[in-house]
Amino acid sequence: MSKPDLPALEETPEKRALQAYNAAVRLLGSRDHSVSELSRKLRQREHGDEAIQSAIEELQELNYVNDRRYAQRFVEQRLAKGRGPLLIRSKLIERGVDQSLIKAAFAEQTECWSHFARLALEKRFTSEVIISRDKPDEARIARFLSSRGFAMSDSLRALKAARSDLQS
Repeated sequence: MSKPDLPALEETPEKRALQAYNAAVRLLGSRDHSVSELSRKLRQREHGDEAIQSAIEELQELNYVNDRRYAQRFVEQRLAKGRGPLLIRSKLIERGVDQSLIKAAFAEQTECWSHFARLALEKRFTSEVIISRDKPDEARIARFLSSRGFAMSDSLRALKAARSDLQS
């Protein structure tokens, strides 16, 4: 005896939106996401554009997704890890954050970038290397700060200030 065929449950737009919403909440459970990043990940999971848009709108209304907050936290976290403005800005752009929100997040930082470059410098290098005037040591310091996303001008100010304090 064979089982009768059950009627297929119809996929309504509301059901698809709910599925996208649930998938988005699961993604947000691990870390904050920008709207663009979340949309991209939902698209990769084969949710439709309408369902994604509906889910994102609801998440924004509930303030679960907020690009302004995302940019602010991202800047704070990366600064705490010794990253510079060039690298941070690049990563935020990759994540689809609007330029005006990036600019606002940077404007909230009260310290100058050379201060953060100095913190990264002093954390990574010994005082002997910082004071050293050897070209290979200076090149290592410059490459390190550049790879961390600091502008050359901030790197030079940081090195000069660190040397001054160490030699006095």
